[in-house]
Amino acid sequence: MAGAARSRRRVSRPVPDPVMHVERDFAEEFPGADALSAECYINICHAGDRLLTEINRRAKASFDLSASAITVLAIVDGATEPITPGLIAERAIVSSASATSVLDTLEKRGLIVRRPHPDDGRKLVIDLTDAGRAIIDRVLPGIHALETRVMSALTPAERAQLMCLLSKVQASAATIATETPDPLDGIRHVPARLGRTNAIVHE
Repeated sequence: MAGAARSRRRVSRPVPDPVMHVERDFAEEFPGADALSAECYINICHAGDRLLTEINRRAKASFDLSASAITVLAIVDGATEPITPGLIAERAIVSSASATSVLDTLEKRGLIVRRPHPDDGRKLVIDLTDAGRAIIDRVLPGIHALETRVMSALTPAERAQLMCLLSKVQASAATIATETPDPLDGIRHVPARLGRTNAIVHE
């Protein structure tokens, strides 16, 4: 029995360092760009993708739902007033078409219903069904347990510092998002390590 119990224990395997770095010749390849800024940007995006992928993996295994579907259920659950599909899309930071697709899936599963808006008959509002509430009441504690486990790698002080830093990054990104987008263009000195026989300088 003892051997069987040991065999059922979770085996922790070493995880390779997931941090992504730019090449050593980054400054020469991309004059005017900052290597550390590039590394911070790509690793924030990579971390976000990794965290959402894990929620998606667990939501799929537990309820056969996507992370997007869980997000929509949580938004509807937390609404303190009638909530429209447009407002759901805004809060989920997705397009109206994407929100509509998720809502269609949830409606087919019997987890949400579309009802006429109480004050505007031209609009619809979204409500959870009893089945939808039952799922969100289970999944939210599970997600928070996952968050706690992942962030346990940081001390409380480090978590507070991370929140401060992410606040600055998000504020900067929000400001830039209000501007007319600059063209994605610039100077690149194509490095010899890429093995291009026709390597040229793009300016």
